[in-house]
Amino acid sequence: MLTNMTRQSQKPTPRFDREVCIACTMCAGICPTGVIGLEIRNSARGFRRFPVLTDEKRCIGCKACEQDCPSGAIQMGSI
Repeated sequence: MLTNMTRQSQKPTPRFDREVCIACTMCAGICPTGVIGLEIRNSARGFRRFPVLTDEKRCIGCKACEQDCPSGAIQMGSI
């Protein structure tokens, strides 16, 4: 029988590749639990809003962000 902690550690959560991200912010809008926030960071293209996971425990691992990312900058992985 899996414990709650084991299930939590096996749940996929988004990982963001800032080198590939085009800062479209689509992922923040599509997230059903609202756990993807935006953080202003400097990049080679100037200051842009990049996605960040604000609460891993509230992420339900639905993969909506990964599926809708137009640049492929989001990959789901285990915590």
